[in-house]
Amino acid sequence: MKVALVTTPPTVRSGIGDYTRHLLPYLREHCDVQVFVEPGQEDCEWPGEDVRSADRLIPREHDQILYQLGNEGRHAFMVDMIRRIGGTVMQHDWVLFDLAMNTFPGLQRGGPKGHTLALREGGPAQAKVYLRNWLDRRRQRRQPPRAVDPSGIEGTILFGWHEPEKDGRWTSDRAAVRIPDRGVQTIEVDVHTEPGRCLRIRQGDRTLFEGGSGVHALDPVEFDSPELVFETTGIRVTREQREHGDGRRLGSFVRRIAWRGESGVGELDLNASCSWVEPEVNLSRDRFLLPLNRSVVRFGDAFIVHSEYLRERILRERNATTPVGVLHHGAEKRWSDEDRREARRRLGLDRDWRESFLITSFGGVQAHKRIDRALDALAMVRRERDDIRMVLAGSLSTEGLDPVAHARRLGLEDAVKFTGFVAEEVGWEWLHAGDVALNLRGPSSGGTSGGIFQAFSAGRPVIASDACEQRELPDSCTLKIPLGEGEVETLARTLTELADHPERREQLEAAARAFVENECHWSLMAEKYAFYLERFPRPRSSRRKLISLRLALGRRSATQPG
Repeated sequence: MKVALVTTPPTVRSGIGDYTRHLLPYLREHCDVQVFVEPGQEDCEWPGEDVRSADRLIPREHDQILYQLGNEGRHAFMVDMIRRIGGTVMQHDWVLFDLAMNTFPGLQRGGPKGHTLALREGGPAQAKVYLRNWLDRRRQRRQPPRAVDPSGIEGTILFGWHEPEKDGRWTSDRAAVRIPDRGVQTIEVDVHTEPGRCLRIRQGDRTLFEGGSGVHALDPVEFDSPELVFETTGIRVTREQREHGDGRRLGSFVRRIAWRGESGVGELDLNASCSWVEPEVNLSRDRFLLPLNRSVVRFGDAFIVHSEYLRERILRERNATTPVGVLHHGAEKRWSDEDRREARRRLGLDRDWRESFLITSFGGVQAHKRIDRALDALAMVRRERDDIRMVLAGSLSTEGLDPVAHARRLGLEDAVKFTGFVAEEVGWEWLHAGDVALNLRGPSSGGTSGGIFQAFSAGRPVIASDACEQRELPDSCTLKIPLGEGEVETLARTLTELADHPERREQLEAAARAFVENECHWSLMAEKYAFYLERFPRPRSSRRKLISLRLALGRRSATQPG
């Protein structure tokens, strides 16, 4: 059977791309596979692969077209293909919000086109959510900035700051900082303001500066930990911002804040976390209510998914007889009988960490993974004992939650390690170093976590949420925590019990290994893929649709960054 596999190359950071590369050698034992990628990406470095551009795919030359697709912006080119030539979609997520934002930029811009797209891609219920969100955004833009007292906030970057950029940081209408020194004699601020805007820098009731761009020397009126408030007037959201879906109120661009005080000369870290963030209304607020997936779900000829939960969602949306195959996310046999303290030593952990009960989480650190509940539970546990610690290995997202600041507020600086983004192989090492993996969800995108099956690959049990697709994980090696009331207490109790009972951990680890060997090894999943693909309908094709597709892919390729 000849299969055209549509995916992303290794040069694109993608969890689904990693999944595909693990599956590929096993799938080739059953199928003749040709890999296709987004036009312009075919010259990527992919050892051993003959990679072709998707605009060269001719459906009649293949028995099946298989898309590896999920909620990733770089999968947008696949939507054009599915709408025109169909095929089998391995759909990794139900919520395709990020994919839709990249595929249909009009959704971000709003207006009549955005509302029409929301109706087309989500139906009437999602169009109502989209409209409500748009009205809330408009209402927030018209409201004056909320007054905040900086003295009641801890830290240095206090409030009113947008995310850090390469050379500095934008304020909003009002922003505040605290200089972390005593006896501050002078403060120097390097700032840029757009024409037509005016910046006022105040300390308490005293105005220290009023004007525009430049490097300004300020004389504080209070010298111990002085607090500065930046007020910018004349702000307007530019046309260029709106065209890119950026509705932020950008005030002044601060490049540098330095001072001379008791400790000598210092400079404020403008990359530090903002201590207090006013909730901003944006489309992402409602991402889990906006799956925006109809161009995929209604145009695919057949589907493969990782859970009955996702299968049922697709069938309800299709309202027609549709071939849908269900199989586990794959896993490899990567476990080792090596003392995990040796892995901890290789990762540079000190003795206290090497001897602790270690919880690990591999994957992006995001608010919907209930990181705040996990940290709250850890803080609760550590009131009684200090030998339980946590590693969050993955890229940090501060949208909806600043996990570093939350850990700091809970006094967990010595008990939690944030690694930032790590390569997949380093993530495996962290899983080997841990005693149990943590992977909560809520709300859920409907996608089965690759991090969970990476943990099973390391022979580690997993603590997951008792909801949605995670409910289908095997009880033999998964401990499930109900969402809602009592969640933090239940998680804290589970961590303590696992730390106290090594024999229970051994049982769970043995069950994880058995699950990989008998039910979800990549070789078994590849067999299931071949079984489904042989029985699913062949891709549809017409000369007119192929010409239309190539034109669409060409336009998209011309607008994509290199």
